[in-house]
Amino acid sequence: MYLIRHGQTDWNLRAMLQGRTDIPLNETGRRQAMEARERLAGVHFDAVYSSPLRRAMDTAQLVSGWPGEKICPDERLTEIAFGPYEGKDPHTLGPAFACFFTDPEAYRPPQGAESLQSALERTGDFLAFAAEKHPGQTLLVAGHGAALHAMLTAALANPLDQFWSVNLDNCRVAVLTRDESAPGGWRLTASDGTGAGAYLKKYLG
Repeated sequence: MYLIRHGQTDWNLRAMLQGRTDIPLNETGRRQAMEARERLAGVHFDAVYSSPLRRAMDTAQLVSGWPGEKICPDERLTEIAFGPYEGKDPHTLGPAFACFFTDPEAYRPPQGAESLQSALERTGDFLAFAAEKHPGQTLLVAGHGAALHAMLTAALANPLDQFWSVNLDNCRVAVLTRDESAPGGWRLTASDGTGAGAYLKKYLG
């Protein structure tokens, strides 16, 4: 399973929280997706899934080369909802939000936002679905920063303090391979993420 975060948007460029707000790719984001397509040119995908938000759907289409109607939108892959924080600069939100990156266990979502536990459960449900529906197959899964890190946390049975350990920037890829003997049923077999710390620098630095 190739997990890819969507390409850059104008809100990414300005380090604004997007959540469920449906912001499109900008030109840099489209170029990033085409560059990812070149990097993955030798991979055959049996199915392509995406968050329904257009920045992810467009990334899935550009990276896979598949027509939009062949890409399967799945609500379980959509971004975490940030509620009243969406559209805000996280530098202005104080410690109540900063812990989302610095201490995920301590994060308490405001009214109208989604908890990390909810994100872990729904992305974990997608993992179980994919393992059952596509045994032995290769999938492309396009999503978002927080939602994909929730999926990685669930897949690897990691504690919440390792939530951001892979750190997928725009159009970076992590590869999960099914392994029923692993604690979470999956192994991380490849990643071009930048490692823990980059999110802190971007959104709180």
